[in-house]
Amino acid sequence: MRVRWGTPPVVVLGLAAIYLLAGKLGLLLAFVHASATAVWPPTGIALAAFLLLGYRVWPGIFLGAFLVNLTTAGSVATTLGIATGNTLEGLAGAYLVNRFAHGAHAFDRPQDVFKFAVLAGLASTTVSPFFGVTSLALGGYADWAEYGRIWLTWWLGDAGGALIVAPVLLLWGQDPRAHWTLAQVKEVGLLLVTLLLVGLAVFGGVLPITIETYPLGFLCIPILLWTAFRFGPRETATATLLLSGIAIWGTLSGFGPFARETQNESLLLLQAFMGVTAIMALALAAGVTEQRRAEAALTREATNTRAILDMALDAVIGMDEHGVITNWNPRAEVIFGWTAGEAVGEKLSEVVIPPQYREAHIRGLRHFLATGQGPVLNRRIEITALRRDGTEFPVELSILPLKVGASYRFNAFVADITERKRAEETNARLAAIVDSSEDAIIGKTLEGIVVSWNRGAERIFRYTAEEVLGQPITALIPPDRSDEEPKVIERLRRGEHIEHFDTMRRRKDGEEIAVSLTISPIKDEAGTIIGISKIARDISERQRAKEELERLVRDLMDALAQVKTMKGLLPICSSCKKIRSDENYWKNIETYIEEHSEASFTHGICPDCVQKLYGYQPKIEGKR
Repeated sequence: MRVRWGTPPVVVLGLAAIYLLAGKLGLLLAFVHASATAVWPPTGIALAAFLLLGYRVWPGIFLGAFLVNLTTAGSVATTLGIATGNTLEGLAGAYLVNRFAHGAHAFDRPQDVFKFAVLAGLASTTVSPFFGVTSLALGGYADWAEYGRIWLTWWLGDAGGALIVAPVLLLWGQDPRAHWTLAQVKEVGLLLVTLLLVGLAVFGGVLPITIETYPLGFLCIPILLWTAFRFGPRETATATLLLSGIAIWGTLSGFGPFARETQNESLLLLQAFMGVTAIMALALAAGVTEQRRAEAALTREATNTRAILDMALDAVIGMDEHGVITNWNPRAEVIFGWTAGEAVGEKLSEVVIPPQYREAHIRGLRHFLATGQGPVLNRRIEITALRRDGTEFPVELSILPLKVGASYRFNAFVADITERKRAEETNARLAAIVDSSEDAIIGKTLEGIVVSWNRGAERIFRYTAEEVLGQPITALIPPDRSDEEPKVIERLRRGEHIEHFDTMRRRKDGEEIAVSLTISPIKDEAGTIIGISKIARDISERQRAKEELERLVRDLMDALAQVKTMKGLLPICSSCKKIRSDENYWKNIETYIEEHSEASFTHGICPDCVQKLYGYQPKIEGKR
């Protein structure tokens, strides 16, 4: 047989068997009617089954209830009515608890314990007695005149099962392992012995006859309080169930404060007492457990906070309203040079504040304590601090005040910004150099988007920074050179540097200018290329000078090509030494040469002529 929603048959049959056995035990105490008892554990079993296993196990509850009542007074029709009421009661209780009291976790918080008591213990338990007593009365198996008494007994028995039995099954069902230390195991043993002794004293008839009928039920409460404070809801529910068993046995034996003339009346009083006691003890246990969880969470949070503070990159310093250091984390030791043992208990002003600021610090603290206002609180400021060796250094400081009771505590977060200041100064110098450069220095992304633009770039390309930042660099590239940029980026991706690359670029007005480019990749700390740096130098004047030089060279070459030259045989007179020109004119040799070349003459006298004319040899320097 397959059960609806795929519930394994073994679960259904097992649940039915447990329900049947518990029902038969409960009906042994049926005194007002064969089907009505003030002790009905099956209600707790059904409620726990629905909350732990889900609504799909209803066939097991229905089958168990049907078998229990089929073997009791009544017919098949009345048995069906009673079984229907028992099943619907459990389903209603589980639905209400799931909907409003966090289901199986109803015993985690006191408010949910009370919701469970009202919804599952008082409200939903009216379903079964209504169906059951009405079915019996309609079938003629119960007197209508006894309807109210039977209904009350039935309802109180179901309520006791929901309030005393269901919590034990739910709590052990969720956490079946006992996580006790050796000391707790010993305490559990002592608790059980004490519970047994108190139970026997109150309900077992071991006290003298003169006092055994006194209302001593309150003596059971300390045992449950002990359990609630020292353990938790699971152990408290278990202790309540054990105490309830002892109380039922003693009351039926005629002992204890709830023994009355009839056994049914005695059980009704006892179940009311145990139900109220169970809920109060469970609520207390839930409250204690919740407080423990909160304390554990606070402890974990404090531990985590301490670990965070210990690992913080900033110095974290605590100070009281007297200016005395109360906390000093490891980073503070590194930054200031004082150990925590040396710093805690000392005046903050004497440890980390330079002498010139100490009076201002003291005045500011007094002003805040008097007015609740401070100009340096709850914001970041840059100030100078003092190291142990007496050196002053820049820090970034945040001070947060915290009011604890009637006094204040202050937490200061201090970051050493010495390196940052140096980096800022270096960056400022570099930025000034870049900004004052006559060359255009441009930064762009790998996608060609301009991200930096110096004044040199403004001067050369005539675009302001506001006009080009965030725009593609292609605005500077002439259309006939559009293929240059992809090739350049590809080379840069390979890690190459491009130096002195002469090309043409376009100004804002469309004029093309000659530039020399130096292009480099920009890399992050991991060596990944994240951008491109480009330096452009305007070489228009140099290009024009080069072109002018080339033109002059060409002109000179042309001029030289047109210079007159002497070539061939030149007729010369052997007497007067005149030369005959191509026009058959006899010209002086000097005149002819000057006309046919760029040479000119100067006149002097050679040594041979001096000897011939003047009769002596002229002295030549360097010879004797």
